[in-house]
Amino acid sequence: MPAMFYLRDLPKYEAIRQRAARYPELDPRALEVFLVLLRVASDVLDGLEAFLASRGTSQGKFTILMLLNRDPDAGISPSELADRSGVTRATITGLLDGLTREKLVLREDDAGDRRKAVVRLTRRGRTHLETMLPAYYGQVAELMSELTDDEKVELIALLGKVNKRLPKLWAAAGKPVGTDGGDTTMNPGPAAG
Repeated sequence: MPAMFYLRDLPKYEAIRQRAARYPELDPRALEVFLVLLRVASDVLDGLEAFLASRGTSQGKFTILMLLNRDPDAGISPSELADRSGVTRATITGLLDGLTREKLVLREDDAGDRRKAVVRLTRRGRTHLETMLPAYYGQVAELMSELTDDEKVELIALLGKVNKRLPKLWAAAGKPVGTDGGDTTMNPGPAAG
């Protein structure tokens, strides 16, 4: 289940600002941006999950298919897929089992080391993506249609700045850097294609 942010009734800036008298560490504008960012991110993930469910898949499976689609003939080891998708080895096993049952991927022995396996898209997997991607890319374009190209570039840069602070947040929470967030660099990720 993807992470979500439950608060829908976000406080107004003035209400947040009034709290600053009680909590001197509170930066009202920072909290406002933080809450809006969480709300929008959660709503985007909800929309993505709904879109993928309507196509008979999940975010986890879609991520694996997109990673494999970057170089469909090369094949990727299950452990590398786990690392690149930010999930555990146990989770990747479950995702690959499901995709294998659906005949969307094929696990094969690595030609260089028979103790290892590689995963490749099947023809059916490629077809599945080819039928889904036009609608997916159309949804993404629609979501971002209010932004100019310059605003999109600026948003990426701004989110990159926020992202650079994540290691400090993880450390304060007692988690290793990147836990539950994957790589903390701004990478378009598998969903970019």
